[in-house]
Amino acid sequence: MIDRYAKQRIFLGSEADGRLRSRRVAVVGLGATGSVIAAWLARAGVGHLTLIDRDLVETSNLQRQILFGEADLYKAKAEIAALRLREANSQIDIRPVVTDLTSGNARELLGGFDLIMDGTDNFEARFLINDFAILTGTPWIYSGAIGGEGMVWPLNPPVTACLRCLMEEPPAGGDVDTCDSVGVLGPAVGIVGSWAALEAIKLLTGGEPHADLARFDFWRNERQFLKPPVVRCRFCTGRITEFLNARWTMMASRLCGLDGVQIRVNPPGKLDLEALLPRLEQRTGQPWKLTPLALSGREGGLQIMLFRDGRALLHGDITPERARGWYTEVVGC
Repeated sequence: MIDRYAKQRIFLGSEADGRLRSRRVAVVGLGATGSVIAAWLARAGVGHLTLIDRDLVETSNLQRQILFGEADLYKAKAEIAALRLREANSQIDIRPVVTDLTSGNARELLGGFDLIMDGTDNFEARFLINDFAILTGTPWIYSGAIGGEGMVWPLNPPVTACLRCLMEEPPAGGDVDTCDSVGVLGPAVGIVGSWAALEAIKLLTGGEPHADLARFDFWRNERQFLKPPVVRCRFCTGRITEFLNARWTMMASRLCGLDGVQIRVNPPGKLDLEALLPRLEQRTGQPWKLTPLALSGREGGLQIMLFRDGRALLHGDITPERARGWYTEVVGC
């Protein structure tokens, strides 16, 4: 009987195809690009996939995040992605991790892999991955899509340039477009994720990934291949990992494109949501909803969701300072 990898093996050869079964890959972010990347790597037979994502499935995700359906709304992306990928390939090991990637847990979460795939939607996480790659020599593949555009760039510092060789600091929040500000097309995400997965298969089987930064504008029928910087930055040459070494305990930031604030803690903790439930119901005089991952309810004009890893989303008219005060008062840290 022809096995599932037969057609792939014809192209790759038996030795290269067999290497995939012993490879370990971390996919950080299971949203639009991450869903596509993880799907192709699972079907290709990569031996182990760790899927890292902090978020729950929302209705607006369904336009482009191919591993999720309407029945998955408000469930953890990492866990649902693992379920779907096990249905596609039960022969590989898949580990979902529902948490926020921070400097406090990055070494633990990203250690021991042959490759790290970027499925994130923010530069903070990418610079953190880049620092880990500088420190450990682990290759990673940058990928992103916005509007009708996309980019893919395989990186392996110090063998190659690092992200900071091109962009020394993350762009300020207001200086970069997001899906909330300019939108995104599902097929653009699909092409970018597939391109990144193809580069991953090259690398995992001993091939040479495309060295250039590939940039596409699918809507305007444009593409560019940008040569990486020849001169290496002081960060990868000096192994300076300031994002990985950052020490902070709580961060409050405005939600991009929405009214509200996100609270993050570092390292992610373990909130006792069961103990918080009666306190919040007594405080607000309203029922709150408890799930295995989150506790949600309303206080005044705010819609609030507390996650078990310590994060909080406060939707409504509130400043980061007020949100931090509310969190400190309610959670106690």
